[in-house]
Amino acid sequence: MKLLRGLTLDKPKLRCVVSDGTRIDTKLLLLREGLSKEDLRQQEPRIADVIKADDLEEAEHRLRIDYSYWSTEHVLKTLLPHLKEVPAAFEAVGHIAHVNLPEELRPHRFLIGQVILDKNPQLRTIVNKVGSIENEYRVFQMECIAGKPDYVTDVVQHGNRFRLNFSEVYWNSRLEHEHQRLVDTFKPGDTIVDMMAGIGPFAVPAARKRCQVYANDLNPKSFQYLCENIKLNKLGSRVVPFCMDARHFMQGLAGSAKSGNSSHEDQSGQHEDGQRSFPADSLVFQHAILNLPASAVEFLDVFNGLYDEHSWTGTLPLVHCYTFSKGAEEHAEVQQRVEAALGAQLVEPLDVHHVRDVAPNKVMLCVSFRVPQHILFKKSAERGDQQQHYKRQKCDAKVAAQ
Repeated sequence: MKLLRGLTLDKPKLRCVVSDGTRIDTKLLLLREGLSKEDLRQQEPRIADVIKADDLEEAEHRLRIDYSYWSTEHVLKTLLPHLKEVPAAFEAVGHIAHVNLPEELRPHRFLIGQVILDKNPQLRTIVNKVGSIENEYRVFQMECIAGKPDYVTDVVQHGNRFRLNFSEVYWNSRLEHEHQRLVDTFKPGDTIVDMMAGIGPFAVPAARKRCQVYANDLNPKSFQYLCENIKLNKLGSRVVPFCMDARHFMQGLAGSAKSGNSSHEDQSGQHEDGQRSFPADSLVFQHAILNLPASAVEFLDVFNGLYDEHSWTGTLPLVHCYTFSKGAEEHAEVQQRVEAALGAQLVEPLDVHHVRDVAPNKVMLCVSFRVPQHILFKKSAERGDQQQHYKRQKCDAKVAAQ
């Protein structure tokens, strides 16, 4: 074998030593394709002596390589040779693969989908994004381009199990690391407020870390699967689910919207639809999450004068707000947008974490800051003056962020 080093067959997933198919006690050592006897002797003159001394035979062998051997990329390049690039990558969501094909590939979408399905036995459904996201729930329209249109699936991330209907709720598997990164900053016993919780990618792992979580989402379908995921992960009352506007949710936790509760409650404080009542007293929390990058910054105004200073005890809360930013946008400009939404200046600079590149010149960021007293506890008269001062700045910041 040392003598033939560099001359044997070297292809992924193929062995160079195989059975000859006729004799049990005989094996074939496969050499590089296209290597003739003359080439072999020229490259390694001693091979003839080895063949004679060890009673070896030289033979031709036809190796059959079928469709199952070739990669998705190779097959698509072969079937669609006119394309400069082929879409072999996809986002996996349980048994679903999500592709985002450009318009020029739309005529070939069913072929592309079928090849991806063939080459990934763990998949059952291939979907392609159709159009842009235009609804308030951030759910995109999709078309099944291969397999069965089965959109209910289970996803496991870091031991947490999530069930969802991919056609009805927002989910991005690429954010798995970010979910864990933020949860790792929480301490057992912390109280977490998740204002745009979705199906629970932050709420579930935080609760498993022994945090108390109050989780809200406006989408009734997200709320449905949030409740189901609380049960699947056996979290009990460690996650308290709500389904309403994020501002009303925060006002309710602070004690200023208690009258908004439904009257259809059982003795445990749970509504008929699974939603819980607000706490009897104003909730003191350590972290608030706003995970709606397209518009979360606009909801920061809810923290302006949200609490009466006498109803708060302990350390002021940390806010973690996700947002999109232009690639060249300086952190100072992001801080300006945040302060414009809050209606007042922050005491310290933002902690800005780069989450991922979304598109050319567009990045997703997580900006974290501690809400200062002069914002959270502002008196009504002061708040009115400050909000007038920042009204023009807030409008300018919205225009700049577009």
